[in-house]
Amino acid sequence: MIDGYDTAMQGAVIEAYYGSSDFYNFGFWSADTGNQSQASEALVARLLEFIPPDRRDGRILDVACGLGASSRHLLRHFAPRQIVGINVSERQLERARHNAPGCEFRVMDATALEFPDASFDNILCVEAAFHFDTRAAFLREALRVLKPGGRLVHSDILMAPLPQTTSVRTHIPNANAMSDPAELERAILAAGFARAEVVDATEQCWTPFLRSVRRFKAAHKPPGPSTPRARRSAPIFFNPEYLARFIRRYVLACSHKSAD
Repeated sequence: MIDGYDTAMQGAVIEAYYGSSDFYNFGFWSADTGNQSQASEALVARLLEFIPPDRRDGRILDVACGLGASSRHLLRHFAPRQIVGINVSERQLERARHNAPGCEFRVMDATALEFPDASFDNILCVEAAFHFDTRAAFLREALRVLKPGGRLVHSDILMAPLPQTTSVRTHIPNANAMSDPAELERAILAAGFARAEVVDATEQCWTPFLRSVRRFKAAHKPPGPSTPRARRSAPIFFNPEYLARFIRRYVLACSHKSAD
């Protein structure tokens, strides 16, 4: 999975579609959103709305920070010394350090965080928890490293189980399969969080992203027929028709740790 994402995220197709913004998410779309880069920026901004301005202090952990575009956005609200980004790919973190200078970046598994208890005031995770092995393990670790009263804000994709024999390059454990936002809310509470807000944002995120990618692919379709090999090697986010068979909902969530 790591090699596949390393290649896809810094490839020519993604660079063109995301406008060299170094984002790699579905985005949050509104009537005045002009392109994928704007939508991706808006998604991070929307997630941060779950954190009141008077709680945007202390340290924040950017989980699965990718190429650092989300950490770069965090610099609008936090000092560099307050921001820590983690990812499983050192190659991606090299770009992240360029995008968000002064922030701390470390290679780390989101389900086995190498931080002491109560290390962070807030945690951000943009569109990655469905990949973790497992999401439940990540939720427990997020709770552990949050300070009392801290918040985890994240966007997530709720999928049906994928076929074990799929030829599409991906890593989505079937243990993470979920049917609806209420199931995710129950999982957050089961992990030990005191309260959870889960918002169905399918029509603001996944649906317009699907339309946008279809338009982009139609406008940039190479001459000649598409081959099975080319379809298998394409980045998973650029196989929207395949994903559409399994994506049930796209959600935004805010998980509150008890202040006690």
